[in-house]
Amino acid sequence: MKINKKTRLLGVVASVTLLGAALAGCSTQPSATSQAPTTPTAPATTGAQPVYGGTLNLDLAGAFPHLDPVKAYDTTSYEAVLQFYNQLVTYKGATNTIIPSLASRYTISPNGKVYTFYLANAKFWNGHPVTAQSFITEFERVLNPVNSSGGQGFIDPFIAGSNAYYSGHAKTISGLKSLNGGKTLQITLTQRDPVFLYVLAMPFFSAVDPTYIAGHSESYIDHNPMGTGPFYLASYQPNQQWVLKKNPHYFQKGIPYLNEIVFTNNSSPSAELLHYKQGLTGLLGYNIGGNGIPSQDYLPIVMSPTYSKQVYKVVQVATQYIGLNNKVGPTANVKVRRALEYAINKNYLVKVLGGRALPANQIIPPSMPSGYEAKLPANATYSYNPALAKKLLAQAGYPHGFTTTIYCDNSNPDDLRITEAVQSMLKAVGVTANINQSSWGTFLTNNETGNQPMFNLAWVEDFPDPSDFLNTLFNSNQRPVNNSTMYSNPAVDKLLNTAANMPAGTARDNLYKQAQNIIMSQAAWIPYAYPVFTAAVQPWLKGYYLNPNQVDPLQYVWIAKH
Repeated sequence: MKINKKTRLLGVVASVTLLGAALAGCSTQPSATSQAPTTPTAPATTGAQPVYGGTLNLDLAGAFPHLDPVKAYDTTSYEAVLQFYNQLVTYKGATNTIIPSLASRYTISPNGKVYTFYLANAKFWNGHPVTAQSFITEFERVLNPVNSSGGQGFIDPFIAGSNAYYSGHAKTISGLKSLNGGKTLQITLTQRDPVFLYVLAMPFFSAVDPTYIAGHSESYIDHNPMGTGPFYLASYQPNQQWVLKKNPHYFQKGIPYLNEIVFTNNSSPSAELLHYKQGLTGLLGYNIGGNGIPSQDYLPIVMSPTYSKQVYKVVQVATQYIGLNNKVGPTANVKVRRALEYAINKNYLVKVLGGRALPANQIIPPSMPSGYEAKLPANATYSYNPALAKKLLAQAGYPHGFTTTIYCDNSNPDDLRITEAVQSMLKAVGVTANINQSSWGTFLTNNETGNQPMFNLAWVEDFPDPSDFLNTLFNSNQRPVNNSTMYSNPAVDKLLNTAANMPAGTARDNLYKQAQNIIMSQAAWIPYAYPVFTAAVQPWLKGYYLNPNQVDPLQYVWIAKH
């Protein structure tokens, strides 16, 4: 939502209560010279008119790591941040089509380097107006090394002056200009960037109130957002509950429909199913980054004459993988990493996931519009072969194996089951892998130091382009926050950087395929599954949809009378 984006593999349950209602009254990027529609549009609803009012209760399997868009780069944080903040552009419904958001319209110069955004008449919750400086301040925060933002690599060096600002050689970002009394933002790039509008739709590049930012510490802002979004944070109990209220002055007229959203930290899978069957919950297994319905509940739900009709299923643009540290320890040796690839039975891991996935053989998932390789070269292809794994370990100087640690999140039973299965497979080839579990927030913090020898994680697309997987996770300049395996290869960097300068097309796709083949031949990490997301949705919960690039837009959800 990716993360990127990095994501835990979990199920999230949502409970819904109707408080009262009144009837409502009321992918490709544009070409260089095109102009997007002048007003944002909500996804069309079918059948009954949306109903206003009600409270949506969401039970989370773990606390939000971040509420500050400069730091949010996991699906759990995205869930909250996208309710609090808006970006210049966003996605139309469940498609990959970019449409305006806080930019009421925009233009792109013929050379593809100058973007001009004409801002909507929007305000922050405190009444301060959104101006060009609202975005300039956020870009500066993303490029401030102190913040270690995962967004830095998406705009540096693509925005003119970004690298000079990041390295401390300039006090301003030369490629960002406030025009027309702050009502217009102009962004100048160093080169044509075919994914730049997708990048601007990421939460990193939200509008923030410069006065609010200047008056509070970064730690305070991370727990007390000040945004323009459809919901504002009314109250919270640290690590327990977050109460969101409807923004009555939201700049998009007619939404949101709900009066309130309550997020509660409650990680009981058995309670999820019970609540859903009792009709107390609106969704079962809800979360873009996870596998959806918990494994133990999957078959009873999909085989039930009643609940099977309520199942929502979509193939995710995501890859689950075991990360291997390429810089330190035994896994710094390419023969060791290749040995571990051969030691893993991916078909079995798919069974552990209840069959709700496809075995993975490469980084780019088959659901990505481009970049997936139908047939990898022989040196980038691995099959389950414990005997060969032992042979490679011996050649690497580890005839009796070694001891290591696999890190994983503790909030999802499936996550632990996969990690334990991998532990058993490694044991069979002589490698002792101890498991280190921690909360999602702690796991992410440790992961982004680049010091974990092995880890179980997944990557969900931020936008529909292979660069989001390959450049973000394997370019040397993304270490250690995004490139947590510490992989570094000048040849791969050259391919990725060259592709970034090229227009979309076959030539660009071929460079990404070359880069992936090299990375896979060096076994930088072990892709093991392409997940299929499943959730059960109550028939009275309306407006729900899933965009592959973002978590759910809750401003469009409404509750029918029932």
